[in-house]
Amino acid sequence: MDISNRKQLILTKIVALHTDSGDPVGSHLLQEYLDTLSVSTATLRNEMAQLTAMGLLQQPHTSAGRIPTEMGYRYFLNNLIRTIAPTSREKRSINDEIEQMDSDPDKAAEMAAVSLAKLSGLGAVTTTPVGTEMQMSYYELIKIGRYDTAVMGVTNLGAIKSRVCRTADELSVQELQKIQNALNGSLRFVSAEDVTDDLLAKVLSDMGEGNESAKTVISAAAQLLNSLGEVRVSRAGQRNLLRFWELSDKVEQVVRLFEEKDRLARLLSKDGDIDCYVGSEIGESYSALSMVVGRYRVAGGGHGGVAVIGPVRMDYTRIIPELKTFCDRMSEKLMNR
Repeated sequence: MDISNRKQLILTKIVALHTDSGDPVGSHLLQEYLDTLSVSTATLRNEMAQLTAMGLLQQPHTSAGRIPTEMGYRYFLNNLIRTIAPTSREKRSINDEIEQMDSDPDKAAEMAAVSLAKLSGLGAVTTTPVGTEMQMSYYELIKIGRYDTAVMGVTNLGAIKSRVCRTADELSVQELQKIQNALNGSLRFVSAEDVTDDLLAKVLSDMGEGNESAKTVISAAAQLLNSLGEVRVSRAGQRNLLRFWELSDKVEQVVRLFEEKDRLARLLSKDGDIDCYVGSEIGESYSALSMVVGRYRVAGGGHGGVAVIGPVRMDYTRIIPELKTFCDRMSEKLMNR
């Protein structure tokens, strides 16, 4: 789309003014803030009318000013945005939040949603990390009751997984140690799709002897391994969005989006740097919301997603670099632990 420099400047300023107030921007207000452009209000109205005809602006009411359309925001994000680097104070706040995170990537992802909502003043969503091939690097069995055993495993991405199983018979500490040795001998660094009945039978036979209770524990370990491909979604800050007046009658959109875990996981799962989804780019029924998505890295080659959710007029110039800094710091923590 071929747009003159003057139109680009007008669109950029309208985006900035609408971001601040949420109100339509009229020609008189625009002229007041366009100190680098000496033109009449009549000329500005003409340029705004042309931008409206091009689909980049819209006029909510007959006598109102203009606001950017989804297309206008997309053009702004692709061609005009000039991001503002986080201040020293903002960087310190980000670092403080990262320092308090758990070193377990799964727990860190859950804590990151709360931190992002706090830092941005908006909604936030995160996903646990996934890798090209999730495996267990170590198993440990802990007796937690007469018939209950906690099966714990550390993944190749550094996350700790656990599952509790109940056996028909009591297993001694020595028996649990034998089962643990057998698990670490046969199920370490094995992909879930390679876990067959024959392999589980081998684990049991590696113990030299086994019973139904041992088989129950081994089965629980296999189920733990099979669960590694599951992505967990954490959400926070939904109430932050209620302070935006234009979302007061769009609460249903906000609630529904935060409940759509599969959609959120899909949008956050793509590998890359920073992506922005404006309005219906999230989904046809989410025209009032936008999402800025970033990715963090973990040891072992995996990655997870983090996102800030807000109104379409959110301050992208500030949110994008802050989210990038947050992702970089989170990656450093989880890759160098």
